[in-house]
Amino acid sequence: MRSFSPHYYLWSVVVSVFLRINVFAQNPPADLPYPKLIKGISLHHLLNWPDAKTDKGKTEYIWPPFETPEYQISDTELVHLKAMGFDFLRVTVDPSIFLAHSASADSPKRKHLIQVSKTTIQRLIDAGFSVLFDLHPVGVNPDYAPLKLVESINSPTFKAYADLVEVLAGSFAQLDANRFAFELMNEPWLDTQEEVARWQAMMELLHTRARKGSATLPLVLTGAQWGDRKALMRLDLKPFKNSNVLYTFHYYDPHTFTHQGVEGDEAEFLAGLNWSISQDNLKKVREQAYRRIEGTKNSSKEIKQIKDVTTKLLKDYELTAHDQTRVRSDFEALSKWATSEGIPVQRIFLGEFGCVASAHKVPVGASHSVWLRSIRETAEAFGFPWALWAYKGYGGMGLIEGGKVDKGIAAGLNLSE
Repeated sequence: MRSFSPHYYLWSVVVSVFLRINVFAQNPPADLPYPKLIKGISLHHLLNWPDAKTDKGKTEYIWPPFETPEYQISDTELVHLKAMGFDFLRVTVDPSIFLAHSASADSPKRKHLIQVSKTTIQRLIDAGFSVLFDLHPVGVNPDYAPLKLVESINSPTFKAYADLVEVLAGSFAQLDANRFAFELMNEPWLDTQEEVARWQAMMELLHTRARKGSATLPLVLTGAQWGDRKALMRLDLKPFKNSNVLYTFHYYDPHTFTHQGVEGDEAEFLAGLNWSISQDNLKKVREQAYRRIEGTKNSSKEIKQIKDVTTKLLKDYELTAHDQTRVRSDFEALSKWATSEGIPVQRIFLGEFGCVASAHKVPVGASHSVWLRSIRETAEAFGFPWALWAYKGYGGMGLIEGGKVDKGIAAGLNLSE
């Protein structure tokens, strides 16, 4: 047996106490309630993309908002979602309609929007779900577009957004914290090194303002770069210690595969791409993409540029060789980070993942459900709750398409239809 001096013993006690204090400080408070999430789905059609018209550069919202059929979900649909196995719903909310009206919570239109939000939340809770209220900027109003909101921490737009976060947190303070959490911003549009550097201070400010609204309301925080897991891991979490917070990340890797054929995306002209790729599949996809590009009304120069981008996408996809091993490695790194930060795995959730079922009328095929199953099973293996993107109505990734359940998604997620 090795002998130790009294000084060594005293030092070991000090170190032990320090480590215990440090671990305690890193863990969120165990006595504050927060929603225990397992399996969720995003509802992007209830309180987002409000009807609006533009006149002389000014966006006017159709009032009252969110009342026409396309913004509704029936009791029957909610019962079906529950029967399929979902326990939480992530409701995306366009902040622009709030920001476009008076900052005062007592102004008639702002008051109406808050009441509609609370009524929607309570209805979903009463239907047996936990609810995440996700401030989810979209492009309805250029004055409050996603990139505009995060241009600068000192911009009037971001300051107005922070004001809104405080007002909403105060308005939600009395909701059941076992069943509700407030997500402060979806997918910050910050990607370059210079842009990403802005997010830490912004996230801290939004957290501080939310805490002014409510000291204990469960909050959901995220990293920059559209909610990327690596960006989350780069956050300095010290300002959020001992705060009742959850953390979220999104996973759409490889993006070229999951977003093939999506209009406006670099992968817009791709279709039929497999996961993981083979040389035969790569050749076929490239040739068909070239034909689609050549069929556009772009100039010869533009066609060449689009072809070059498409070629690079496919080359990068080939070189990355993304597969199940890579998925596990990505999630394992996040799990180790959570442990090092003292965050219970239940407080970190996969807030979005999804994949198009078809592109240019070409089915993605078996790769669709295989990819979904891989992500879902890996998340579950590491204990991360997950939320599918999305229920219906956006991006060709909907669980419900044409009034029917997508069988590829149901199979990949092991859902009861």
